[in-house]
Amino acid sequence: MEDVEKIVLKMIGSQSHQNQYNLFKIKASWADIIGNNNARHCSPLKLERRILTLQVDSSVWANQFLYYKEQFIGQINHFMCSEYIKDIKFVMGQSFKKSSKSKKHSKAEENTIPFPPATEEENAALHLKFAYISNENIKNAIVSIEEKRLGLEKLYREGKIKKCPVCGDFLKNGEVICYTCETEKRKENAYEITEKIKKEPWIRWQDIKKIIACDETEFNIIKNDIKAFYFEKVRLKTADESEEKFAVQLKAGKPYALLSEKEYENILKFLQKGK
Repeated sequence: MEDVEKIVLKMIGSQSHQNQYNLFKIKASWADIIGNNNARHCSPLKLERRILTLQVDSSVWANQFLYYKEQFIGQINHFMCSEYIKDIKFVMGQSFKKSSKSKKHSKAEENTIPFPPATEEENAALHLKFAYISNENIKNAIVSIEEKRLGLEKLYREGKIKKCPVCGDFLKNGEVICYTCETEKRKENAYEITEKIKKEPWIRWQDIKKIIACDETEFNIIKNDIKAFYFEKVRLKTADESEEKFAVQLKAGKPYALLSEKEYENILKFLQKGK
């Protein structure tokens, strides 16, 4: 990292602001960092505690990206000229493929509320605050970010926009909770569903929805991913006895105790053939 940028990061202030600055840099060059094809299926979503969260458009790509995680970390850190990123997390992004449409919608929504520009005094104060930065491009970018933050604060004080009750970020488009926190919430929900299926592989959506709030599509996607993983292990004969038992219960849709020995053997043979 260039010396001037190190100084900028120090002067930006809090770690959250530094993360925002670094996330902006990564997003701006994302396709160059990981390649155009990969960039079409994942996008930087959040950066905190040196952990980069990537939004992925499907579970298939998420599984593939897991194999390249260390490579991605190396490529990003090479771009950052530091060891800033220590880990990467992958989350499913339901609106990933609609991102361009969402951005247009978001812009239209924002235009309905006049964005208060910085006053001459505020602008002068910001330029004075960052006057030590010799690189005009970096200085102007930081001033622009700070001007937007001031404008959002004004709108918030006027009651025209709200803040996320979880993280305190500004909300838009009638959100009740910000997209980042909503994504984390979905991730936690997916984890609960996955754990429940692992304990009761025969469970149906009609039963799990009484315990965990989830829609049928979300449940089916998670269960089908689990099926694909364990069925393939059985087919490749890399599954141990407990995994075979789990796969058979998934296929049968009922507990092991309700399966006859012959039924169990038939299902297992069927899965081993990979049909």
